[in-house]
Formats: sequence, C-alpha cells, structure tokens
Amino acid sequence: MKCGTVIITMALAWVGTLAQQPEEKIPFQSKNRDACVMTVSGQEEMRVKIECKNQDKSYLCEFASKPTYCRAYNKDKRGFWNQLSKDLGKRANPCEPQMFRHSLCPKAPAPSQFKQVSPGNQQSDTSKPEKKPPTKKPVTKKPPSTKKPEPPKPKQPEDQNPKAVKMAKEHCSWFFQTFCSYMIEIFV
Repeated sequence: MKCGTVIITMALAWVGTLAQQPEEKIPFQSKNRDACVMTVSGQEEMRVKIECKNQDKSYLCEFASKPTYCRAYNKDKRGFWNQLSKDLGKRANPCEPQMFRHSLCPKAPAPSQFKQVSPGNQQSDTSKPEKKPPTKKPVTKKPPSTKKPEPPKPKQPEDQNPKAVKMAKEHCSWFFQTFCSYMIEIFV
C-alpha cells in the first residue's frame, strides 16, 4: 500500500512539472540598437518581460495578455513570440506603449491585447549625464499662396482652317472637336 501511494505521488508530481511552461527567452534588438531580451512566462495569462540594455542605459517593463484568444498563437506559439519580438524590434523603445496589439492578431478581442502591468521605462543611467543638443531657432515658413495655377491653354496649330474649327464646334461634341476639325479640314 505504501508503495502505491509513493508511485501515485511521484506520478502527480511528474504530471505537474509537465503542465508548467518554462520561461522562454527571445533576444532581439530595438530600433535604437538596444540589446533586448523578451522573457515569456505563464499559462492562461502570459507575462512578457522586456529587458533592454545599451551602453548608456538599461530599462525594463512587463506586459500581460491572454494570447489564446488569437488564432495565430493557437496555431504556432513559437512563431507568435518570434513575430512579437520582430514587432517590438521596430520600435525605438519597446517599453513605450501602455497597450498594443500583436500584428498577427489585429482583430482579436481585447483580452489578447498586451497591457503594461509594471511601470515602464524603469531606467537606470550607467553613464555620464547627457548633454542637451543646442536648440535651433524655429524657421518661419511663408504661408502658401492662394493663387491657383492657370489651366494650360489648348494649343491650336496655326495651320488649322478657322472654317473647319467652326464647323466642328457646330456639329461635333466637345470631346471630338479636334478630331472633327482635322477631318473636315481634309475634305473642305
């Protein structure tokens, strides 16, 4: 009997470890060339922790989402997270938005949106204070002119017969007047 309870306890512990997902770390680089690592953890509600480091600074933030509402996540979880790292890599600061949607799930319901749960941009400056660039004087622009450009005048060759032009205006629609005046000129 003791052996049976030990085996059952071990089996339950083993099944429990199967159900837990290990943290997945995906490195990427932001638009500003910050070296970032996206750590994904959780089951139903996923937590995405983003840590970025540069020579001058480091910052981190955390987002929460329920990606199971997204069809792309259910099809290919690894591809979903890789695409998210590519999307975040297009941003200058991946921690800036308070909320964003995944590019693979633009029409997914609200719970699938990534919402920031920890205060973003927790920055620690590891270098000298930055010097502010010199401010430039604002350039005043001239207001746009209100004159409309004149429509181009139709070119009339000097060779045209004024009688043919007059007859074309009387007998042809405006669209065919040039053609008609040419044909009339041939036969007149």
